[in-house]
Amino acid sequence: NCQKAAPYGGKMQQIFNLALLSLASLPISTSFSLSHLPSLSTSLRKNLCRRGASTASRTRSGCRTFLCRPSLRPTTQLYNVWSNEQAVQDYRDFLDNKPSTTDWKPDQPSCFVFPDDVSPSPSSPYSELMKVLPGSDDHTTTFSDLNFPDSISGHDSYPIYICCHPDSVPFLLESEACQKMRKSYPPSPRLEDFVFLHYDGRLIESSLRKNNVGGSDQTTCLLNLGLDPTPRGLHSHKLVSSEITTGVDSYGLKKKVGRTIVCGKWAGSVKGRVEKAVKECTGEGEGENWEVVDLGFYRDVRRLIFEYCIAASTFNLVGSVHSKTSKEALEYSDVALGYTDECVEMVQELSSCLRGGLAVTMMFGFEDRIMNLGESAPLWKSRPAAVAEAEGFDNTNGWWFTEMTCATFEKAKAANVPLPDPLPMHTEYLGFVGKNVEVVADFQKPAENAAVKDPSVPW
Repeated sequence: NCQKAAPYGGKMQQIFNLALLSLASLPISTSFSLSHLPSLSTSLRKNLCRRGASTASRTRSGCRTFLCRPSLRPTTQLYNVWSNEQAVQDYRDFLDNKPSTTDWKPDQPSCFVFPDDVSPSPSSPYSELMKVLPGSDDHTTTFSDLNFPDSISGHDSYPIYICCHPDSVPFLLESEACQKMRKSYPPSPRLEDFVFLHYDGRLIESSLRKNNVGGSDQTTCLLNLGLDPTPRGLHSHKLVSSEITTGVDSYGLKKKVGRTIVCGKWAGSVKGRVEKAVKECTGEGEGENWEVVDLGFYRDVRRLIFEYCIAASTFNLVGSVHSKTSKEALEYSDVALGYTDECVEMVQELSSCLRGGLAVTMMFGFEDRIMNLGESAPLWKSRPAAVAEAEGFDNTNGWWFTEMTCATFEKAKAANVPLPDPLPMHTEYLGFVGKNVEVVADFQKPAENAAVKDPSVPW
């Protein structure tokens, strides 16, 4: 072939040389001779002989010889593969919906932060539980005199329990002491040790994120139990929990709603502290596998916080509308049992908006769980069904109106395009009870109201 290609000049010779070099990656290792290639240049012949004197062989068919480039380093043989057993166990726990147990910290001396008014709601089971959490080895401080020691009983790192109603958490985070820790360089590591207790269906995620707390590593506890200060025999309190059983699943296990769940850095410590306080004050926990606090993943706790906010917002708003028409005060159980269709429709509306806005999807059967909470959960069924005022409104129905409805309205004005209200039923009911009537009117009649107020909007 080389001799036949000779009349065509040196160009075909160069192409042939490049083709030989392109075959250098084939793994062949036997002796060979280049005597049958007379047209190869002397330098190329020497280079190939030096680097691959024994790197050619025939294929199994025995019909052609190939060249290859030898490896620059010896071949490494792998006799075994290193595997981390803990990583495998963590993945199995993930599939079984169990959090990793490697970072669980046991109960230890801690810091407790209380509001200046130590008993804002003495009849609340949650506040009664918070009162009995501190022990003799713990450090206690208040909002006005916020201070954190360098160590507590020899522990340089310790959990800091924020023992107040969720509506009061934004005031604490916006205080001068917390802002100083947040804006310092580097930020104070004490912020990572804050333990936030969520209950009453309040949603304070926006306030937490605004102050650089509340992430996946932050300790977050969804509290669904408390203490009733009613003496019972030798014990000073009685346990009150929202936990109820709603049937049996496909595996024959009881389906429970209203369990307390915690996640984050100090999840194990919070679980130990709460269960210890409940045992000492009520005498509960004599059983071998007794537990009242579950350990979960951050995404599960966050989803449940949204679910409970949907429940509180729905029962409050539907109850307020019908209380205004019937002139009777309603409770959650009255609303859940008497106006089921309206409640389910609003629950589905809020959850669908949440899925489209924050990419948070409720787990299957959330409508039944929410209705069961309102109907029979001890800490839910007797609540007054009325729209909260002030901070309570901002953390329930006001959050949905501000973060979803008004945010959509502002986007529509900025883009000069008409966007529909993502929560039409919720907005209509708020307008009926007298909340934010002017903005509600803009959504109900965009062509008449919004264009008059802002002529640049083509509605």
